[in-house]
Amino acid sequence: MHKYHFNTFLFLLILGFSCRSSKDFPANYSEDQIHFGQGGGFSGIVTHYTLLEDGRLFQKEYRDTTYTLVDTWAPDFTAQMFNNYELLGLDKVNYYEPGDLYYFIEYHSPKKEIHRIGWGRPGFTPDDNVVKFYNLLYKSTKPKQ
Repeated sequence: MHKYHFNTFLFLLILGFSCRSSKDFPANYSEDQIHFGQGGGFSGIVTHYTLLEDGRLFQKEYRDTTYTLVDTWAPDFTAQMFNNYELLGLDKVNYYEPGDLYYFIEYHSPKKEIHRIGWGRPGFTPDDNVVKFYNLLYKSTKPKQ
């Protein structure tokens, strides 16, 4: 009888974790998000990260439609990254100049239109603040295990 209760408990536990609310994923998240990544080249592979305001960092690989939770950033660091977007004036940057190899930052907010910044075209030099912000985001990611 104990084995029956244990199996039932285990089933319910697994079911509970698999039926998480849709707000857990970037596509249905109702707060601000920062998307960033890089791509292009011969292979055309794109690495796409999404940072949610609650600190969860998701990754979506090339030709993948699903997001994978890869990390959860500290609340203070996450809040600083979202604040820095405006403090550094990135919300005022208006160019999208991708090249064969390119980098991007997007700010998604339910209150505003998506704001996109892209660069990589040969001969185009992005603002220093854009590059510094991107580098801090990208270097703070951890590769999937």
